[in-house]
Amino acid sequence: MQRRLFLLFLLVSFLPALALLGVNWRMSQRLLDTLDSPGMAQATESALGLARSTLEREKAGALARAQAMAAARAAGLAPALEPGAAWRLPGGPVEGPDSLATLLAGLGPAESPAPGQVASLELGGRRYLLAAAGAGEGALLLLEPLDPVLADALARVAAGSGRQRQLRGVYRQFLRSDAVLTLIVLGAALLILALWLSRRLARQLAAPLAELVRGTERIAAGDLEHRVTAPAKDELAELVRAFNGMGEQLQRSRDERLRAERVAAWQGVARRLAHEIKNPLTPITLAMHRIERRSEDPAVRESIAAVLEETANLQRLADEFSQFARLPAPAPEPVDLRALLAGVVELYLPAERCRARWEGWPETLRVSGDPGQLRQALGNLVKNAAEAMGAGGALTLRYAPLADVHRIDLEDEGPGLEGDPERLFEPYVTHKATGTGLGLAVARKIVEDHGGRLSAASLDPPAHGARLRVELPCGEPAA
Repeated sequence: MQRRLFLLFLLVSFLPALALLGVNWRMSQRLLDTLDSPGMAQATESALGLARSTLEREKAGALARAQAMAAARAAGLAPALEPGAAWRLPGGPVEGPDSLATLLAGLGPAESPAPGQVASLELGGRRYLLAAAGAGEGALLLLEPLDPVLADALARVAAGSGRQRQLRGVYRQFLRSDAVLTLIVLGAALLILALWLSRRLARQLAAPLAELVRGTERIAAGDLEHRVTAPAKDELAELVRAFNGMGEQLQRSRDERLRAERVAAWQGVARRLAHEIKNPLTPITLAMHRIERRSEDPAVRESIAAVLEETANLQRLADEFSQFARLPAPAPEPVDLRALLAGVVELYLPAERCRARWEGWPETLRVSGDPGQLRQALGNLVKNAAEAMGAGGALTLRYAPLADVHRIDLEDEGPGLEGDPERLFEPYVTHKATGTGLGLAVARKIVEDHGGRLSAASLDPPAHGARLRVELPCGEPAA
């Protein structure tokens, strides 16, 4: 898939650029052919020639008028200067109207024509012709405005001809042999850029998709712990997160199902064991009591006491099996959890060697639950914590209200937990010398039947103790 995406992106990114270069080359060639066509060149040259001839006629007319005025002045026939005319003496001032004299006196050598010549000037946004004619020791200067329509037409013709020559030179330079090399280099650069973009896009899209496919195969094969870690962006990142979330949900569902199956299986075993143990206990106990009443031998009485003690232990064991096998559904009612836990601590935490430390608790904490079952579950937790601390220590009971649960932590100062904490909640798993390993399993079952969670963890560092965490759902207790 990554190879197909790479080729697709390559074609999509490179072919349009290549086509654009070809179209640009072809259009440039056609435009140059048009500019070099005989009709275009003749039209341009004709317009330029016509403009030049028109301008020369205007200049000739202005010069003729200036020469006539100069001749008349030299012959004494025109003693006064006509409008637009002035008299310049060699190396002297300009005589004539004040405004015209001031203007002409400020012309530089390049702008002031010699006698017999005509210069083109732009003054105040208009075009003028300045003709000079000799007259004795001086020169007559005649300034005539050029027709605005004619001046504008002459300027446009000159500018258009210049732009056409410039454009023709640019396109001819572009279409020379070195332009082909430029296009080849540009095409190679575009190809490299297209390859890089195509590879990058293909990897960004294909890598997460391929990881998702492999992850789906792994999860379908039963590996629910597999997670997709490929980097992704935007919608692909959302898809990866959704896939990993699905894997986590499947893993939790499987773990809960397996735990429920194990509990159900152990409940069946406990039911059968309780039945098998209880059946012979009653006749054994009765027989021991009859023998005890009929015998005065101290040795016999001592043996009978030992048998009765072990029988009582077996009876207690059978009772625990029966309780685990037939845990009833909770009957919820309003319960003050703080008062209930205080009674459990007073009953199961030995005051002579252990102390309770309360943190974060309100005066009362009303919840909805079965008081008997909650007392049994919390009693198992406190009793386990007291047994874990051995010689003594402090049991911290910490309360924290969360958004939707009441969280209760019981932290002891024992040796901590060994191995996977989840193993402690499996039936008949215990690290103590005595006990059936049913206490924590029963406690978890009670908490889960109340809609909560029970978990265990070692404190950091582990040698500082263990934490049992109870989370019960919030909500108004039923009246």
